Amino acid sequence: MYSRNSFGSFYPVDSFIHRLNPVVKIINFIISIILIIICDSLVINIFLLMLIFIMALLSYVPFRYYMDTFWSLRYVYILIAFLCLYFDQSLEVCFMYMIKFISFVEYLSLIAYTTSPSESAYGIEKILSFFNFLFLPVSKLSFKLNSMLRYYPLYLTVEHKTFKIVSSRGFDYYYSNIISRALIFTRVKGKIRKMMKRRNEEIAFCQELRLFNIKKYRTNYRTNKVGFYDIFLILFHLCLIYAYLVDGGLL
Repeated sequence: MYSRNSFGSFYPVDSFIHRLNPVVKIINFIISIILIIICDSLVINIFLLMLIFIMALLSYVPFRYYMDTFWSLRYVYILIAFLCLYFDQSLEVCFMYMIKFISFVEYLSLIAYTTSPSESAYGIEKILSFFNFLFLPVSKLSFKLNSMLRYYPLYLTVEHKTFKIVSSRGFDYYYSNIISRALIFTRVKGKIRKMMKRRNEEIAFCQELRLFNIKKYRTNYRTNKVGFYDIFLILFHLCLIYAYLVDGGLL
């Protein structure tokens, strides 16, 4: 059985971020994605990263979990730097792209740590309910989107556990060079895929035990009120969008 306290999994503690409305969390995440995609201002991207950093501290999730996620992507940062160098981009642009990538990954990890699978499915379902007039299977789509959003943190967890097992059996993965790591990864990717499938089946089974039915609308028996802090965080995210529009001369 997988530990619920491993990085990439929901971390059940009572914190300010955990108590936020799941719909508000997802809306803030969508706003952040839009900002990451369209904003080319280094200052605004740094402010967004600082906001994520503060939210991570307020989540009461051990900060080493976020650092594990950061460290696991170190080769991606090298790739970003190489691509920027290849396309003759400045150091500022390279730094900004790294901040964008880190912001996206850490915000996604923050959502995974502080929102249970049932709450995130509920939030996605509420957002998609605006498209009921199109006769879309909203509950089924929310379940699929929830699985997609949690795929990357879940993949990191399974990969981490797999390579710990591989290292204990004689494959020195964590202290080998890049080529050796690539060969080991190629050998064990089938096991990672099987573990991912098994973990997804466990999550689906748990949701069935909680009477989650993708063919019907869910009933959330916990009160999801939109409080002062929810509104404050939405306004703060919108202020970053406003700052981008002012900085770009669009307002």
